[in-house]
Amino acid sequence: MNKEGSIDIGSYKAKEKYNFEEIYDEYFTRVYKFLSYRINNEDDVKDLTAEVFKKIFSKLSSYDKEKSNLDVWIFAIARNALYDYYRKINRRQILPLEKIKDMFSSDKDLHEEVERAEEITYLKKAIEKLNEREKQIISYKFGAELNNKDIADLMNLSQSNVSVIVYRTINKLRKEMEEYYEFK
Repeated sequence: MNKEGSIDIGSYKAKEKYNFEEIYDEYFTRVYKFLSYRINNEDDVKDLTAEVFKKIFSKLSSYDKEKSNLDVWIFAIARNALYDYYRKINRRQILPLEKIKDMFSSDKDLHEEVERAEEITYLKKAIEKLNEREKQIISYKFGAELNNKDIADLMNLSQSNVSVIVYRTINKLRKEMEEYYEFK
């Protein structure tokens, strides 16, 4: 890397300078969105995006524009990082036989745990049906445990408007859950 933050790339025939900061600025949002469409956990998306840009930074000197364009190269790195992520997740999900035995021999009522997991899954699906503003307000209210005044300040809404949206959204979710219990 030279003193301006640029890295010399490619062969002697096709020498070009790429500034990592410019690449980061241009591609960060696109890489983040790509990963977020594939991974539901936002913390994992953030971590993986950072990992992708670490790899881009460390491999930038080996990029050869004769082999592929920069978009393809960057998203190949992102795709490979995604595959590595899935492999790692799948390995973590394998439980040793002793752990499975312990789950069934515990004092907890397995039936109740399964029902609770189904309810949570159904509620998550109901929340996904909400519009973006409703999702955001619900996440502020119940996820971040903010009061209506703080939510109003964050979203440039009146406190009474937030109260109405919370009330209506909770009613929507309540109706969805009532349907779940009716058909159960």
